[in-house]
Amino acid sequence: MLPPQVQRLCDQFLRQSPPGLITGLYLRGGIGFGEWIEGVSDVDFVATVAHRPTPAEIDQLRDVHRGLREQSPTDFSGIHILADDLARDPRECPEVPTVLDGDFRVGPPLDGMICWHELARRGVTVTGTPHTERPIWTSQPDLISFTRGNLDGYWRNWADRLAAVEPDKITDRVCAWCVLGVTRLHHLLITGEMTSKSGAGRWGPTFYDEPWHRVLAEGLRCREGGPPQYAAEPELRAAEVSAFVAMVVQSGTAGPDRAG
Repeated sequence: MLPPQVQRLCDQFLRQSPPGLITGLYLRGGIGFGEWIEGVSDVDFVATVAHRPTPAEIDQLRDVHRGLREQSPTDFSGIHILADDLARDPRECPEVPTVLDGDFRVGPPLDGMICWHELARRGVTVTGTPHTERPIWTSQPDLISFTRGNLDGYWRNWADRLAAVEPDKITDRVCAWCVLGVTRLHHLLITGEMTSKSGAGRWGPTFYDEPWHRVLAEGLRCREGGPPQYAAEPELRAAEVSAFVAMVVQSGTAGPDRAG
């Protein structure tokens, strides 16, 4: 059963979308891992469509997502694709209607490599043919390569920025995003399995040395709540967040990893 807020968003989307266009609605991300944190979690979706949307239908979808954004504080981000697209490498998918953080556009699928694999492994079917009965393209070697590239590009840039930023810029949101974000990717490289942000934070102390446990606990605290690990120590927190992200990027890109 979906959390009520998630169910309402899905119902509104299906009810307001162009008639006959949406053939299936599937959720991925934290929901697929059984993780829902009120006021924090987003809803990541994949909507299958009967045909490539016409310009008029694209305008309607844009209006639908604008309305959902105005009515709910929960972010509803995802893509609108043909079911047949899922059977092919996401890098071959054409530009499709996409929405991220309320920004609606037509472009490449969001995080296609991650999206396809999460849907295949931990998807949730809201309506339509069950995702377990759909052919969904996956490739573990490509997923591993993509993940390492993400650490080496996006997250290496973050590590450089964190090393130069003022401590007060390391907000709770930034702390959780960075600490749990890199840990989540490293978890995949080490175990071969995908997990949620919080799941990665709970896994971290079983893998990293004890000096890193405090910053991992702080990342979880910033996401889930609880007493601060660095009360009145913003400089130390900033330094340890920066050092942790740099360490994981270096470790994750150096290889080889256990996942192969």
